[in-house]
Amino acid sequence: MRDGAERVRARILPRALLATWVAVAGGCSQPPSVVEERLLVWGTPARIEIHDAEPQAAHAALREVAAQFVRLTREWHAWKPSALARINVALRDCRPAPAPASVLALLERVRPHVQRSGGLFDPAIGGLIEMWGFHADRYPVETPAPEPGRIQRWLAARPRLDDLEIGADGVLRAPCTPDPVQLDFGAVGEGAALEQAAAILRRHGIEHALLDLGGDLLAIGRRGGRAWQVAIEAPGGEGGWLARLELGDGEGLFTSGNYVRYRPAPDGGRWPHILDPRTGMPASGGLMAVALGRDPVAADALSTALLIGGPEALVELAAALEVDCALLVTAEGEVLVTPPLHRRLQFHDSAGRIRVVGVDAPGCR
Repeated sequence: MRDGAERVRARILPRALLATWVAVAGGCSQPPSVVEERLLVWGTPARIEIHDAEPQAAHAALREVAAQFVRLTREWHAWKPSALARINVALRDCRPAPAPASVLALLERVRPHVQRSGGLFDPAIGGLIEMWGFHADRYPVETPAPEPGRIQRWLAARPRLDDLEIGADGVLRAPCTPDPVQLDFGAVGEGAALEQAAAILRRHGIEHALLDLGGDLLAIGRRGGRAWQVAIEAPGGEGGWLARLELGDGEGLFTSGNYVRYRPAPDGGRWPHILDPRTGMPASGGLMAVALGRDPVAADALSTALLIGGPEALVELAAALEVDCALLVTAEGEVLVTPPLHRRLQFHDSAGRIRVVGVDAPGCR
C-alpha cells in the first residue's frame, strides 16, 4: 500500500469516456466501447479501463469497486485511522484485538506465502517498518535512521506471523513483548485489492478490463481482440521502459523497487522501504523485482521477497511461491529472468545484460 496523499480515502475523479455513443439508423445507439475510471486508493492513483461493456453494467461495477476500495482503506491502513491500526495498538498494549472479516481472510491467505518465502515476506514486521519511518506520506524520508541497538532489540524479539493467534471468535492475540507483532499489509495490499476488484467486475458481467493500482496490473479478458499490451518501467524512476509484454486473462504483473519510497543512505545511495527481517535493515537484493502470475497475492508477495532475497534466491523463491515468471534487476544492472517470462518479454535496447536462470516451465502460473 503506497500512500502519498494527505488524507486516506478513495474517490472517483471525473470520468473520461474514451469512446462516445454512436448514432445509427432508427435513432438507436450502441454503447461506448471503452470506459475509463480514475480513483485514489490509499492516496495512490488507480485506473480501471473497461472495454465492450454495457454502460449501466460498467458504471455499476465501478461504483462497487470504489466502495470496496474505501472499505479496504478503512480496514487495512497500517498507520492512519483504520481497523488494522486499532489492532496494532491493542497488540502493542497486550490486549486481545477483534478483527474484521477482511483482515482475518487476508491473514489466512498470506500465511502460506510467509512460510514458503522463509519469512522474507512477513506482514508481522510492521513495527520495524514504523521504526524506519516508512509509515509516511512523503518521500524520501529524512528523519534519523533507527539506532543499531534499537534494531538489535527488534531482531532479538523478531515478531512473526506464526506468533499471532487467530481465535475462532475473530480475535487476534500475540505474545506480550516490548516488540510485539505489528501488522502491515503493504507488501500484498495491491494484489489483494486488485483481486477483489476483478471479482466485482466479473460479477457485473465485465469481460474485458485492465486494472492498475500504483503500477501493479491485473488483466481481464482482452483489448480489441488481442491481449493487453503493457510495459515494465525501467528501474530508477526516470522514465523509459525495461521491457514490454502481453497480459492474458487473469494475469497480474507486480513490481517492487528501491527508487520511489526510500530514505537517503549514508553512502549517498538509497535505503528502500522494503526491509529485510533477517537483518532489520533495508533490502539490498537488487534495484527492481517483477512477478507475473495468476495469483495476485502470491505474485505481489514474491516481488517483495525477491528484492530481499536477491539473485541467489530468485529461482528458489519463484518455485516456492509457485510463480514461474519472475525477474530481478541486480544492483549492478544485470537482468535475471526465468525462462517462461523471458519468452514473453520484448526488452528495450538499453535493458543491460540479460541472463536467463532457473528451470523452464510451460507458462506463467
